[in-house]
Amino acid sequence: MKAVFMAATGQNVGKTTSSIGLMHIFVSAGLRAGFIKPVGQTTIDIDEIRVDKDALLMKLIYDLPDELPPMSPVCVPSGFTAEYLKNRDQYTHLKDSIVEGFQTIARDKDIVVVEGTGHAGVGSILGLSNAVVARLLDIPVILVAQGGIGSSIDELVLNAALFEQQGVRIAGVLVNKVIEEKYDKVRQLVSGDLLFKGFEPLGFMPFKPSLSQPHVYQVCRRVGAEILSGEDEMTEYVENVAIAAMEPQNLLERLTHGSLVILSGDRVDNILVAINYHLLGKKQRAKIAGLLLTDGIRPGPSILDLIQRSGIPVMLSQEDTYSVASKVVSMTAKTQSTDLAKIEAIQNIYRQYVDRDKLFARLGLA
Repeated sequence: MKAVFMAATGQNVGKTTSSIGLMHIFVSAGLRAGFIKPVGQTTIDIDEIRVDKDALLMKLIYDLPDELPPMSPVCVPSGFTAEYLKNRDQYTHLKDSIVEGFQTIARDKDIVVVEGTGHAGVGSILGLSNAVVARLLDIPVILVAQGGIGSSIDELVLNAALFEQQGVRIAGVLVNKVIEEKYDKVRQLVSGDLLFKGFEPLGFMPFKPSLSQPHVYQVCRRVGAEILSGEDEMTEYVENVAIAAMEPQNLLERLTHGSLVILSGDRVDNILVAINYHLLGKKQRAKIAGLLLTDGIRPGPSILDLIQRSGIPVMLSQEDTYSVASKVVSMTAKTQSTDLAKIEAIQNIYRQYVDRDKLFARLGLA
């Protein structure tokens, strides 16, 4: 049995995306693949069992036979760290839980993907940094770095040092989210520099904006809005955010397919512009993704009826337009098991851009 620890150089670099991609490569090669998230910070309760969302995601995507508890042995929900610091003696079992979970998953597998949490040092306060966990399980690490040249390499070297300090072998580097216009330049320069520094480049993944797009329901949850209508249409992806604080003719110039229109609930003029754009453009693939009304202002019955008949999802937030727009623009869309098109796109990218032969050789799978 072989295993690999997936670690990123920072937040939102694409570690889970890389785990999805590598799992696809392993499964497609006919390998019995398993997954474990030793320390999970983003948790969900399933049948009264608390597990990390990424563990659940992988189980659903790849129909993994393993039970969720060993796939997510240590969960760190809100308040956990404070309790740990107050009562350390009650948490001496955490490392044992991780080892037991890993051994359970690995029992009948050819390869196990072990996904870390954040950068190399995350979890240090619990004595469970990514570097410590990789050493505990005695497995090599693949570092996922942000596409770029300067700061990306700096962050990579900093993270690698923590793993090397723990005696963990760096099996290779995946460079994620490389701007397509700069792809050839970044690949050439960064490959040479990685090799010079003793790291094996395993693949360069181009940046695809569609993979970062949330769907309407994710936006709704992020801002805590009330759904007024169109709940069945909230799986549309938000490709553009239009803050409708301008005159109607100016708003029209900013609308494109997949626009989420954010505006106060009393801007009837711009609500009508959005409805007309949606209805006239549906045949030309120019749908409005949703209307996010702000300031707690609910449109009158006649306007609300028009929106409902158009089929556009409409949500109502009690917050002002600026606050709502700031949350939407800054949000990070995490891949869901229902995002079938997004998952397929990730799998295609990693199948095309990862050097499979080099990956297998570095992990002893060749």
